[in-house]
Amino acid sequence: MLITLFMILWLVFGTMTAFMLLYKNSQNQQILGVTLSPAHAQTPEVQDIINRYKRICYLVFLLSVGISFLLLIKPFRNYAEFFLLILVIANLFGNWLVIQRYQGKLQELKEEKGWIYRRTRIVTVDINVTREKGKASISALWSWLFLLLSFIPALYLLFSPEARSLYPFGFSLIGPFCQLNMIFLYYHMRNSHTPALSENTEINKACARTLERIRTLSATLSGLAMLIFWFVFNFIILYARSGILIVLPPIILITFLLMIAYWQQKKIRDAEDYFLGTELRDESNLSEQENFYKWGCYYNPNDPRIFVPKRIEGMGWTINIAHPVGKAIGVGILVLVLAALIPVFYGGAKDYVIAENGSQITFDAAMYDLSVEKSQIVSMSIIEDLPKGTRTNGYGGANKSFGHFYLEGYGKCMLYVYNQVGKFIVLELEGDNPRYVIVNGKTPEETEALYQSIQGWLVE
Repeated sequence: MLITLFMILWLVFGTMTAFMLLYKNSQNQQILGVTLSPAHAQTPEVQDIINRYKRICYLVFLLSVGISFLLLIKPFRNYAEFFLLILVIANLFGNWLVIQRYQGKLQELKEEKGWIYRRTRIVTVDINVTREKGKASISALWSWLFLLLSFIPALYLLFSPEARSLYPFGFSLIGPFCQLNMIFLYYHMRNSHTPALSENTEINKACARTLERIRTLSATLSGLAMLIFWFVFNFIILYARSGILIVLPPIILITFLLMIAYWQQKKIRDAEDYFLGTELRDESNLSEQENFYKWGCYYNPNDPRIFVPKRIEGMGWTINIAHPVGKAIGVGILVLVLAALIPVFYGGAKDYVIAENGSQITFDAAMYDLSVEKSQIVSMSIIEDLPKGTRTNGYGGANKSFGHFYLEGYGKCMLYVYNQVGKFIVLELEGDNPRYVIVNGKTPEETEALYQSIQGWLVE
């Protein structure tokens, strides 16, 4: 379990670092959200700031990875879930500070050099270009096909009761929901505005066709990556049942999405430079673009959209928290996150309470209490290792596991165990829902004492 936590942490840190490095690339004539002409962006002063920014990004990543090794120390490991959350928040905050610092340095350099562009942004539209919209894109049928294919795991669960015991049916609808987002992304990419800077309509049309194909191909490839992730993830859940392997699909997905985003950025820059290079280098065509991000969130009261593309085009969507509906969605997401995290942390901190009350024995754990009649218990034994299995509806932390599990050789079980003890009490019950209850104490000695206590209660 500890290895899995390390992999999750490092995946988060690596993803944030990759995002930070992508953000330094010129997008819509902006670097780190600061408007700069191509000529000014290539000056030694700007490149020096960008190089220092890259070094700090790597430093934040290495510091975060180094601090994560504190999980190997027992006092930190005992509160692994809390430590994980704090470390992720610290990493996000550190990266945000880096962006703010180097945005400020670029702004200071602009003021020092007198690089002032037009304050009014004029969006030029070529009517002949708008008539070409949608003609050069990759067919939308691919995105809709990926959506249909994403229902295969759900169909499999419908006809496989055994699989449903391992994998809740509602969980199988996450894949189709993600594919709907990919379709949303596809149509946004297809309808994205293309700059009409050339006086030659044919050049504008050629540029628009090329950019449309690049963007829609990027969205289609993102949908394919999401579909592959979903199939691999379901296969590992149903057949591999490995805590370590379960981290592999997200790593592959994030890697592919970052590669697609990088490829899209590069191809768009190359295309714009090829078709509109002269116009883009003309500072009279450049206008200042306000930075609408506050504390990492998009905030623009003059933008009527609720959902807007993220800072790096092709990396998905974010909400406009200046819009009333955007505020409501943001608060709702925050409440849902807290509602999900509070039980997790409470469960990670709360000790099990196992008590014998007359003819019943009760197992008290956060959200997964259980009472068992003495007459239901068929046998009791002690084992030294838990077999491999899958959590179907429960909690699995670095130190504790409780709730509903499916273990090889046992089937449906209720677990109330401390993972690192090396001794477990197995109560076999009548029926199969659950068939076994597995418990232990915080130490082998506590587990042995618990075993003697339950055994004495059984013979009373």
